[in-house]
Amino acid sequence: EVSGDTCQTTDGGYAIVGSTTSFGAGGQDFYLVKTDTNGNMLWNKTYGGTAHEWGASVVQTADGGYAIAGTTQSYGAGGTDVYLIKTDATGNMQWNRTYGGMFEEEAYSVQQTGDGGYMVAGSTKSYGLYTGVWNYWLVKADASGNREWDQVNGGSSDDRAYSAQQTNDG
Repeated sequence: EVSGDTCQTTDGGYAIVGSTTSFGAGGQDFYLVKTDTNGNMLWNKTYGGTAHEWGASVVQTADGGYAIAGTTQSYGAGGTDVYLIKTDATGNMQWNRTYGGMFEEEAYSVQQTGDGGYMVAGSTKSYGLYTGVWNYWLVKADASGNREWDQVNGGSSDDRAYSAQQTNDG
């Protein structure tokens, strides 16, 4: 389980993502809070299903909305899966996607890429040379969240990717 993230927004305020059991659809849900420059809450939204979701990373997108990545037990292929949500500027969900296999996947970081898509860093037990142990996993999605490619690396013991950043050469 990961703890959440904060990013400064273009208006000088902050977007904060984590998880809540106080509100939402049930279990534990993604919890997105938008504040002003002084940290006063302007609005908040929850996202998730009846099981558990953990919000791990948030970025403000080029269109002023937000991309949120984390982990879901409510949706996807099985176990836990990577959960990517795109919102508008006021936190209304525009789309969501899950990525994963029959075992467990977790997301720790999301970045918007130069082509308007998204890079999610996390871990998988479903894919790689050694399934059943954590392998680090990078998922590249297009601007609509459709998976374009993914890369799995790791050895016979647990390996996790906690962050990814696009370099200047793409």
